[in-house]
Amino acid sequence: MNILVVNDDGIDSQGLWALAGAMARVGQVLVVAPDRQQSGVSGSISLHEGTSVIERQSAIPGVRAYAVGGTPSDCTFLGIRRLSQGHIDLVVSGINLGPNIGRDIPYSGTVMATLQGYFRKIPSIAVSLCCQSTDEKMYFNVAARFVETLASSIKDGKMKTDAILNVNVPNVSKGKIKGIVTTRAASMGYVRLSKSTGNYTLVEPINPGDKQLEEGTDIWAVLSGFISITPLQFEVTHHEVIPTLVGLVRGMEGDFLNSGDIEQQ
Repeated sequence: MNILVVNDDGIDSQGLWALAGAMARVGQVLVVAPDRQQSGVSGSISLHEGTSVIERQSAIPGVRAYAVGGTPSDCTFLGIRRLSQGHIDLVVSGINLGPNIGRDIPYSGTVMATLQGYFRKIPSIAVSLCCQSTDEKMYFNVAARFVETLASSIKDGKMKTDAILNVNVPNVSKGKIKGIVTTRAASMGYVRLSKSTGNYTLVEPINPGDKQLEEGTDIWAVLSGFISITPLQFEVTHHEVIPTLVGLVRGMEGDFLNSGDIEQQ
């Protein structure tokens, strides 16, 4: 199995290399990551400037690594189309430093880096370690070991899905993990905004007892001590609205086309 490992925290991220090491126990790994921090860039790609690609020394035997002067999506695209020595069988993005859950998902460079794999029907996993502060002890090994198990299931044909698997792991030792749950994305954000002296800043994550927090969501799972797996799809058409919209557009069409000529601007 050929595995492409990408991230948004950059080529020197501890989480990236913990993930690459775990994936190397599953298949042949290629690492392609941004040359600098790229969190929050979502699925953006570089359209108006050149993108540098520099091979980097890898600490993992048999793993090739490249630093890209671009976005996480650039990394996935280049990894699949230019840098791989064969077909990519699995795309894994992470391990992100911090959660990617609820309404934060569309902004995530970690999650959106998997889109290039998803669009090509390549099984794709995004994984995040749900720490709240960079001062915490980071249990990247716990998240890496879980994704190793998940990737092995995909390799063996036991796990078949057309969705991106968005994995969020509580930042605790393995013995403190309460279990693994399949979740839906919460319809709320993980953190709240606070205003002080004219500036807005992110504040602490929501309280586990928040009344808006729904059981069965990714935020609920992580705050309750569970590993969350949320299957994501990116079908952007709102199909239920089409029949109503068709009738409205027909009426609008006649009004627009029969409204007379428009003066040249």
